[in-house]
Amino acid sequence: MVNKIKLICLNKIKKYFFLSFLTSFTLLSQSKDTYFFKGNINLNNNGIDWIPLFSRDKPTLISNFSFGKDRFSVSPLIRYDLEGFQMWGIDIYWNYRFIEKNKFTFDFGAFLPGVFTQKVNVTEVKLPKSILQPWSAAMFNPNITFLSNKKIGLKFSYYQGFPLKRVNTDMYDKVRMFFFSPILSGFNLNNKLILNWSPQVYSIKLDNDPTGFFAAQTISLTHKGFPLSVSSVMNKTIYFGGLSGKKFDWNIALNYSFELFFEKKSI
Repeated sequence: MVNKIKLICLNKIKKYFFLSFLTSFTLLSQSKDTYFFKGNINLNNNGIDWIPLFSRDKPTLISNFSFGKDRFSVSPLIRYDLEGFQMWGIDIYWNYRFIEKNKFTFDFGAFLPGVFTQKVNVTEVKLPKSILQPWSAAMFNPNITFLSNKKIGLKFSYYQGFPLKRVNTDMYDKVRMFFFSPILSGFNLNNKLILNWSPQVYSIKLDNDPTGFFAAQTISLTHKGFPLSVSSVMNKTIYFGGLSGKKFDWNIALNYSFELFFEKKSI
């Protein structure tokens, strides 16, 4: 019975991924000129998600890909537990840049769908005390970016989310998040080593619970012309509000990054 539940969860996630990939491939196949495919594969000791408050508390593999052309892109984010190599989440993020001027950018994104597994307590005798149940949700995300110059800027992001299908009473009805992210260029340690620092302050509000406030940062060390890098994500709770978690959380990761460009020739 447990294996059957896991199989149903995995099939649902694969279905969402296949439909999203088919749609994005159809859209991109209509375009011409140059399009891109890039990605980052992150192997870490503590699976901190893209919302830094939430983590798996175990080693994970997080793969983040993006492909598109000009102002349009599709970015699948896929997460695996290394124990049993079980997928625990996949987000398909669609984004379009509506305004892109010298120092101002406005883009609109959407997680459609966002699927992740949540541990749910079970009272049935023949089942374990808890199982992993897939939750599917959608989230809309407008972003505003200001650049004072090529090296320094600010990014404001808003997220509004809701469930696509309600599977139990633990699911939220709505989520609202604000992210404030300074944009800083990399710091050259020498001719080859670059230190990148990405701080952010954010808030999370689930349903009508009090709003939580948090601060996070990502630090990475890269080598010019080399695809491997080392990074660490750290999250500090300012005020939990209606949420719970660790007051301080962190991880360390090894990353493999790549970027490819393709040109579609007209026949």
